[in-house]
Amino acid sequence: MASRAIKSRANIKKKHPSTAVIAVAAVVFAFIVSLCWGIWSVGSSWLSDLPDYKSADAYNTAQPTVVYASDGQTVLAEFQLENRDPVEINEISDYALKGTVATEDERFYSHGAIDPWGIGRALVNNLMGGDLEGASTITQQFVRNTILSSEMDDISIKRKVREAYISIKLEEQYSKDNILLMYLNTINYGSGAYGIEAASERYFSKHASELTIAEAATLVGIPQSPTYNNPINYPENCTKRRNVVLDRMLSNGVITQEEHDAAQAEPL
Repeated sequence: MASRAIKSRANIKKKHPSTAVIAVAAVVFAFIVSLCWGIWSVGSSWLSDLPDYKSADAYNTAQPTVVYASDGQTVLAEFQLENRDPVEINEISDYALKGTVATEDERFYSHGAIDPWGIGRALVNNLMGGDLEGASTITQQFVRNTILSSEMDDISIKRKVREAYISIKLEEQYSKDNILLMYLNTINYGSGAYGIEAASERYFSKHASELTIAEAATLVGIPQSPTYNNPINYPENCTKRRNVVLDRMLSNGVITQEEHDAAQAEPL
């Protein structure tokens, strides 16, 4: 009987956690709650002073400043800080559209504003010593280069959170095609050209709708580094980057092997 009583008390001890265990669990729970509250509070403060992002399509237009004579009619001059010539999506070469997606964000049409898989892939690649690559989606790049342009050089977590939040909101408001168009109409292509049409006119003296495969790939490659991929000042860098874009276009089925080889053989 005594032996059974001892076993019974032992079983009760096993079934009911001690006061110390309960105390530890309570402390851990309180810590997690406090941590979540702190993160939420910090995040809310970071998002409290966001610039206006609800009219992002305004970046598709860029009117010059016009100076008139005293008669109010005679135009003396027109000034524009950035050379822009916004176009509609059907006025852009299909090679430039698909080449941009293949190079900058190949899963653009299948993921949301943020691409977790892309972030993981870039992280592994960079840790393994591959060529450094980013994980920003086209939407995030558009936000960084326009709405948050004043914070572009800030590499803090705060800026990334703000960028991600606005990107999510934009994808709730605009279609993927609209976001791609806004990106192509605003991105820096070097030599003062902002947007695919201005760049096409600047470098090839033709409309963006008329770009060949090699020409489109050249322009697609410039925004990675508008200074050092500039075809005028750094033709060798530009050619190397153009060929990388052509490789991406081939691997994503945008062009055939024959088209790829012919475009890479073309002089810049």
